[in-house]
Amino acid sequence: MIQLNTYWSTAATVTLPIMIAVICGVLLNRFRSIDTKTLIDVSLYVLSPCLVLYALVDGGGTMGSVLAVLEFTVLNMSLLWGISTICGRLARFQPPVRSALTMTTVFSNCVNYGLPVVLLAYGTKGFALAAIYVIPQIVLVNSLGIYIASSATRSPLSALREVLKMPVVYAAAAGCVMLLLHLHWPQGLDSTFHVLGGGYSAVVLIVLGVQLGRANWRGFKRLDLWMAVALRVVAVPLVTELCLWILHIHGLLGSVLFLEASMPAAANASIMVERFGGDKSLVAMTVAITTVISFFLLPLEILLGS
Repeated sequence: MIQLNTYWSTAATVTLPIMIAVICGVLLNRFRSIDTKTLIDVSLYVLSPCLVLYALVDGGGTMGSVLAVLEFTVLNMSLLWGISTICGRLARFQPPVRSALTMTTVFSNCVNYGLPVVLLAYGTKGFALAAIYVIPQIVLVNSLGIYIASSATRSPLSALREVLKMPVVYAAAAGCVMLLLHLHWPQGLDSTFHVLGGGYSAVVLIVLGVQLGRANWRGFKRLDLWMAVALRVVAVPLVTELCLWILHIHGLLGSVLFLEASMPAAANASIMVERFGGDKSLVAMTVAITTVISFFLLPLEILLGS
């Protein structure tokens, strides 16, 4: 059984910094007129590619663990995408709502929230494995996520064109080549990517706070909202456990993947729907509610994943 002091330690070292960053965004929105689209463009076109270029080359992963993570990512996200799509169609939601439902189900807050949690729960070895997991997640949320969000307002071909415009796709390709060839960036470039990529989480959380400040909380009783919350909080951990069992992934890697995939809805899902289409209010409220719920579920998730 997880001790009470572990619970409060998790809250103090992980939850509090995230809450402060989000609150800064809420206050910024209250007292200043903020153009979130500019911040979003900075995040999408500068910060996230730099983070990918730095983390892929200097993450220190092995090809075996990389392949296992990729297999898990493809299977898990495919199942979650299918489940969310079926639920959205059965409920007869409109395309923007179905797009938002898929975004919050498929993508977890594995970077801003998950990495500090993994470090606390499993130490530096677990953190190194989590770093391998978050790279394809960053790439996918900036590619597949754009496709899902764009599909609410664009044709599939048009949505695919939006994906190909994103520099993070090409950053991932360059990083994979460097990793396979066991090469490293020159010191100046490495430092540049590290500094710029380090700002990604802060910008995403501040934008989330601004969006929460603008959210229409009168829709708190919406059916689609609570379906999105249920999919993220209940369905995602169950599907994740099933995927780990199918792929025979156990030990520390299995624990890390379970915890990372079970994080709250991704904060950068809000960025995708605002930039490319989807129900912004639904995504913002889902992220907020699942994050609050996670404060209480984290000790249980760590226990189940161990």
